Amino acid sequence: MPIGIKTFARKVFSQFEKPSLLYKGISKHIFPGIPTAPFRVKARLYGLESELKQRNVTYNLGSLYTLPHFEAASVYKQFIKYNPGNLGDWSDNVSQTYATTELEYEVIHSMIDLYRGSHVGLRGYITSGATEGNIFSVWLGKQYLEQHFGKKMICLLKSSLTHYSVRKAGQLCSVPQFVVPLNTKWGMDGDGFKNLVQTLFRKGYRGFIIPLTLGYTSTGTSDDIESIVREADKLKKKLKNTEFFFWIDAAMSGLVSPFIRKDFRPFQSSYIKTFVVDFHKFGQVPYPAGTIIYRRELKRIIERKIDYLRETDATLLGSRSGIPAISIWTMIHTLGKTGYTDIVNEQKRNKKFFIEKIQAMLPETEVITHADSLSCGLVFKGLTHFRLPKNIEEKYNFFPGKTNVLFYPNTAKKIVLYKCYFLPHLKRRVLNEFFADLEDIV
Repeated sequence: MPIGIKTFARKVFSQFEKPSLLYKGISKHIFPGIPTAPFRVKARLYGLESELKQRNVTYNLGSLYTLPHFEAASVYKQFIKYNPGNLGDWSDNVSQTYATTELEYEVIHSMIDLYRGSHVGLRGYITSGATEGNIFSVWLGKQYLEQHFGKKMICLLKSSLTHYSVRKAGQLCSVPQFVVPLNTKWGMDGDGFKNLVQTLFRKGYRGFIIPLTLGYTSTGTSDDIESIVREADKLKKKLKNTEFFFWIDAAMSGLVSPFIRKDFRPFQSSYIKTFVVDFHKFGQVPYPAGTIIYRRELKRIIERKIDYLRETDATLLGSRSGIPAISIWTMIHTLGKTGYTDIVNEQKRNKKFFIEKIQAMLPETEVITHADSLSCGLVFKGLTHFRLPKNIEEKYNFFPGKTNVLFYPNTAKKIVLYKCYFLPHLKRRVLNEFFADLEDIV
């Protein structure tokens, strides 16, 4: 029975001394004038697959990357040939929905339920992840504040740990940006926030866009959301004609905190306008996938009719694949609250074990984290140049860099910071192996 060209390519490729010669005729810089020989195309793709297979995600402790759940990946294979598109925001009216837009409606309302929010007062859509969610939030915040103030009276406040996508968002929306110092818990400082707002008020600023982070990427620490919002409420009463637009960036912790805290209600305060979360991290869905939930009344500010279609659009990207809706929906129903809670509890135990062992082996190490997060930052103060050996960094995918941080009142520091993530793939045996490797340098 004849074998297919893909199978044949794999067999030849695996036995060839220099596999790259099989697709040597494929240019890296020129658009082909005629079709490339199918054998060379298959050989190149098989080479790519072989390279990706060599990535050992099992040992990934220092990178915010995991593989998707089998069920979440399988729906991509099942539905990609139909190429469904979800143009528009489908969370408003179930009568509007069909096929994959119906699943988007169900996903958004499932997330509203998870966050104990109002199905009447909240809306949302499926994004490509927290970067899109942050850009959308800055754009929405600016449009909201421009109802009250001129463009030059609006600014963006963030901490030195705020995700870099917020800086990008501020630049795209032409909003001036200012840094609020951190407190000793590595979250936005309340007094620093108050002092900066008052200083900027005297300079003519009246509208303030503020991302509050639930689980900073570099440290796992969080802003004290309730405290900062209370401070904003006091400032609004004191500084007349002032408005605040807050949102919560919970890229990873948005799928951790609800399974740790029974009282998790991010929209409890009316000051919180949007909530951003990724599904391609702890949600175990293929890239790209996330959700943004926002206050219903804000949609009218950015919603526009599309001249050549029947839909209206209130999203950042416009045309979006419908497959992430299927994949997220599949994971929600495959795991449910009990399944996600079990995974969260397993990684909480791994994190506790990891921190206790680090503190026992290297007591001078500064561990930076938050009780509700499944990540932490490490500063190895007892090691030469504050660095682990290169072989350990490479094996466990650590990417330490010199991080610039500003603490209250005005203390700037540059630190070598290691990031550790306790994602669903991480097993105790890998942590044991890490500490066995660490013993060689202690």
